[in-house]
Amino acid sequence: MKLHFVGVLWLLAIGPYLVPLSAQTAGCLDAADESHHQLFYENEDARVLLLELPRIASTQPHCHAHPYLYIVTGESKSSTTPEGKATFSHDWNGPEARFVYRPVKQVIRNESMIAFREVIVETLHSVHYDPLEVSYDTDLFPGDLGSAKPTWTVSFTRGDLTAFKTQLAPGDNATFGSPNHVLIAVTDVKLQRTSAETAPQELELNAQEVHMLSGGSQFKLTNAGSHSATFILIEF
Repeated sequence: MKLHFVGVLWLLAIGPYLVPLSAQTAGCLDAADESHHQLFYENEDARVLLLELPRIASTQPHCHAHPYLYIVTGESKSSTTPEGKATFSHDWNGPEARFVYRPVKQVIRNESMIAFREVIVETLHSVHYDPLEVSYDTDLFPGDLGSAKPTWTVSFTRGDLTAFKTQLAPGDNATFGSPNHVLIAVTDVKLQRTSAETAPQELELNAQEVHMLSGGSQFKLTNAGSHSATFILIEF
């Protein structure tokens, strides 16, 4: 009886810091079924969705079933209205990253005159919530070196997801691990992907375009263009 009581106290203590594998979405439109979202990729580890809103357009009220990372891909302005709460707006200064531990029913509106784009990666695994995290509304990417250095990489991790923001000078390269990756072009990029197990692959994307890189082995991305290439990789 005493052990049972201690166990209950332990669960009560840690309960607020554990995010369940699936959020409560009964009676709520799944994001993948919302008309402005596209299900881009899905496996046993993650779902990748793309959100694109024309100018002054809104999503339907929708939900995400799992904790998720989202990347706003370029400068824009949007507002979010969580169910039962006030609307808040945000001016995005370029590609920025946020992580949502506890998804809620919400409406997203594009408040700008240009298209609003967002890449969303839902993790299908549980995520430990850190109550010491300073703010939900701060870009998760550490400060980068911009033009002060021609080649650099910054990164962060939430649960099983790791995001890298990388700039490569012409001819420079960076090596990444074997899991699956979502590639988001921040600038126009011309890259060559090489690995020990596959033939070289040429990747040419315009800024804000998205490409899926299937996993299997460690690989190298080389800037095959004549200008600096900046991109984001989300690993899962």
